[in-house]
Amino acid sequence: MGRYLDALLSELAGRAAPGLLATIYFGGGTPSLMPAAAIERIVRGAVEHWDAVPGEVTIEANPSRRETPDWAGLRSAGVNRISLGVQSLRDPELAALTRGHGAREALAAFRAARALFDNVSIDLIYAIPGQSLADWREGLRAAIALEPDHLSLYALQLALQPDEWGAAPRPGALRWRRRMQARQDEELAADQYRLAEELLDTAGYRHYELSSWARPGRESRHNQAYWERRSYTGIGAGAHSYDGSTRSWNVRELDRYLEAWADRRPVEGQEALSEPTRAFEAVALGLRMVEGFSRAAFAAEFGVDPLLRYPEPVASSRQAGLLDVDGDAIRLTPAGRLLANEVLVAFVPPR
Repeated sequence: MGRYLDALLSELAGRAAPGLLATIYFGGGTPSLMPAAAIERIVRGAVEHWDAVPGEVTIEANPSRRETPDWAGLRSAGVNRISLGVQSLRDPELAALTRGHGAREALAAFRAARALFDNVSIDLIYAIPGQSLADWREGLRAAIALEPDHLSLYALQLALQPDEWGAAPRPGALRWRRRMQARQDEELAADQYRLAEELLDTAGYRHYELSSWARPGRESRHNQAYWERRSYTGIGAGAHSYDGSTRSWNVRELDRYLEAWADRRPVEGQEALSEPTRAFEAVALGLRMVEGFSRAAFAAEFGVDPLLRYPEPVASSRQAGLLDVDGDAIRLTPAGRLLANEVLVAFVPPR
């Protein structure tokens, strides 16, 4: 861990520092396992490098007892937002997901975090085989009763292609995925999503992104930067960066990253995004936002109204009741939010 921390700080110091430092996000795996003193060094290094104090510093954490972070230490380190991987508040579902914690641990972890942080987000998973609509309602109501500031709800995704694997899964994990996938019910998952929209709206949460709900003013500022295609700098093994036109990525495997850092070459590759790719990403990421994206802003960047650039995809999606054009805004309809990928496929530029 000491070598990795040294590598992170060295890479950070060597990065270009255009723009302002608005947010920091410690994500991927379980970064809260890193000692709070190490987190503090990284936050301090970023503040010194960009000469700015970020308004939002988030760290992901798991709720199991053996992974309990030093909450007070994290707060002293500059963290002001917690993203807690609760996943479910029902033990049968946590067992089905082979998670390393139970519902009581999740509740205890949330309460411990809430005692020191006034901005806590939780993740929940639906479309779990064996999870009924009534089960999902029970778990979601239990989560709402905790009064988190933000909720991220994800459908359990089991059918991963090999190029989506961070590492090749073990044979046992593949068998588990295939067995669970055979028991998934897409229509039930759609009902669970609609129920979440209804319950969270009633509870005062704003649905601002396909998978994200927040109390007013508690939207994830960091994640919004991705959806708005703003620049970001990724530090560490496998981290990605984006400067508005080029995407780059670091060496993923830890030992190779440490070796590459020693040679001052942690970046493994980069891709200059073509104009059609940038335009497609503007549509794809813009439609992730429930309010959609601006036709005028798209035209200012790409020189043409999206209705004229994509006449057939827009027309077919509108006719199917999946896309709505409301003055300057283009957004998915409630039905379109359930079929977002099917809508976006039509906008993919030809190769």
